[in-house]
Amino acid sequence: MRYPLLLPAALVAALPATASAQGLAWVSNTAICPDLRAGAMAEAVLGEGDALLLESSGITGMEYRCVFSPALDLDAADLTVTTHTGHCEEPGLITPQLFTFRMEREETPRISLFDGSESATVFFACP
Repeated sequence: MRYPLLLPAALVAALPATASAQGLAWVSNTAICPDLRAGAMAEAVLGEGDALLLESSGITGMEYRCVFSPALDLDAADLTVTTHTGHCEEPGLITPQLFTFRMEREETPRISLFDGSESATVFFACP
């Protein structure tokens, strides 16, 4: 999975900072959690680093957006595995994609994304 540098503001401006019914944001880099908790807009937080934000219908980063269907149940039970189809977009490129997620609720809540890359992309819950 690629992590480009800038996401068009129009795509990120409408993104809520919370991603589940429990009010948690799911991020690949927990360093942005304090800013999200403080009420910072997702576009500002994502524009400053290499973090990704996971939502039920997609993943957003700087100049990077993936959408998938069906929507991911961010509150699914521990060890639930689901597979979704979709695509990822970055400037000048659209890539069809298969996304498989595993929910891990014990100890450190996280959601692992397996997309064919050598290692999983892990999203952690920001309370």
